[in-house]
Amino acid sequence: MTEEKFGIRTKKLMMGELKEKIGSTSNIVMTNYKGLDPIELEKLRKEFSKSSSRYLIVKNSIAKRVFSELKIEDLSQFLTGEVGIGLVGDIISASKTLVDFSREHNALKLNGAFIDGKLESTDRIKQLAALPPRDVLLAMVIGYMKGPINGFVGILRGLLRNLVYAINEIKNKKEGGEKNG
Repeated sequence: MTEEKFGIRTKKLMMGELKEKIGSTSNIVMTNYKGLDPIELEKLRKEFSKSSSRYLIVKNSIAKRVFSELKIEDLSQFLTGEVGIGLVGDIISASKTLVDFSREHNALKLNGAFIDGKLESTDRIKQLAALPPRDVLLAMVIGYMKGPINGFVGILRGLLRNLVYAINEIKNKKEGGEKNG
């Protein structure tokens, strides 16, 4: 029985781990980090983790195999040069992080993304980065929903007020009619 070479075993372990991580997310962002030093990469990782995301650097050959096994071969087109893979939790927050970081560090280039099962361009990442934060979006939605409800409540108040006025008028007429009669 022959033992598996250490290098092959290591690659298999790396593929298994990457496959598990990519399989557990629905949003992937691809970047090219050529020109960033290790300190800048660590800063990017820390910023990225704030949005429930991870930034990984993996050999392109391993990533290509994993993409093939997971049936997301479209992402392989971005595997040229020094590629970083962002496994994204909150896509809006992660997009903001990447766009802001790429403005500060020109070496970081956005390549594309795989968002909710669909291949997206760098323009889409920039559009997502321009959106307000999630909390603000939720507040806006609630505000829009609250508007018609407040209008409806106002109408009901007006109807009740008119009903009370009508009842008071009827009461006043009956009291006035009893006094005269």
